[in-house]
Amino acid sequence: MAMDLKTPIDIIEVIGAVKEHQDLLTTLDAEDAGMVLQHFTPIPGVKDSIVLGRTTLGKVSRKYTGQFVGTKEAGKIVPRTLTVYPCVMEMDDEPERYRRTYITEVKGGLDPESHPFEIWLVNYGIKCASKELHDVLMTAKHDDGKQELVDSFDAPGSIIEAEKTATKISTDLGNMFAMAELSRANIGEELLKMWRHMPTTFRNKTDVKMFISADLGDMYDDWLEDQGVIVLGSGPGSETASTKYLRNTNQKCELVRLTNMPQGSQMVILTTKLNICYGYDSEADMRSMTPFASGNPYHFTAAGKYVFGTQFVSLDKSEFCVNDKPLVPVVDDDDE
Repeated sequence: MAMDLKTPIDIIEVIGAVKEHQDLLTTLDAEDAGMVLQHFTPIPGVKDSIVLGRTTLGKVSRKYTGQFVGTKEAGKIVPRTLTVYPCVMEMDDEPERYRRTYITEVKGGLDPESHPFEIWLVNYGIKCASKELHDVLMTAKHDDGKQELVDSFDAPGSIIEAEKTATKISTDLGNMFAMAELSRANIGEELLKMWRHMPTTFRNKTDVKMFISADLGDMYDDWLEDQGVIVLGSGPGSETASTKYLRNTNQKCELVRLTNMPQGSQMVILTTKLNICYGYDSEADMRSMTPFASGNPYHFTAAGKYVFGTQFVSLDKSEFCVNDKPLVPVVDDDDE
């Protein structure tokens, strides 16, 4: 049966379709944002904030003297707070222009019973929101006085810059690595130096991530080729150990190429998946784009609300290190 492209939106039918086909709805952290969030540890059930902390090994051993002294401690916890902030998804659009795309993209799209257009449209809105979340996932900084998504929560890059200012990240503490300006000629050696700067216990972990920009990833591939290592194309299925892992780390250090870093950024973050977290309340909130009546039968309106935030569990040099490059490159007046 052909689809009538001029049929008004029946909001009652839409709401019923959304309820009936919940299993077909996508989630914010499964679309574009998922390209980054897959390398973080999710923490559900956070409604406002939660205190994180990882115990660092202390010292409990000493020479036997036959007397209990009791001055030794098994470790210490440096608490860090993961705070989530409310974000909203809102759409008010004329859906007719999307129907042909739906018919083209969805297998069996001409049969509304197999995959309702209303579900496709809700998913389209969630995908847009996920793309927008992806774009600010490293640069967002919470600001009560502003209203854009980039002002709605604290992202890892902004957290790092704030902790630098608070002197909780520095070369003296060992969780910052002084690195030369990266180029095609030296990027492989410099990234390896940073890796080898870390304690042996860190380098033996299995979930180590080195976050770099996509531009630095391309630069690293060029450096590999200069070393006589053949770098395959960047299409699906073409990634090899040479491009996925930092060379000479025995495939212990995964290179995560971020597509949402500021242009020209040379910031490099070295940590583990367990040490970098994102918090939210419930999985349902991440897919809660709810249609509602707007008074215009030819418009599709929907809204959703979720809470979101990121945090590092520990900034100790045993778990975390960043190079000394700023998140946003400093531009000289002469270069503008």
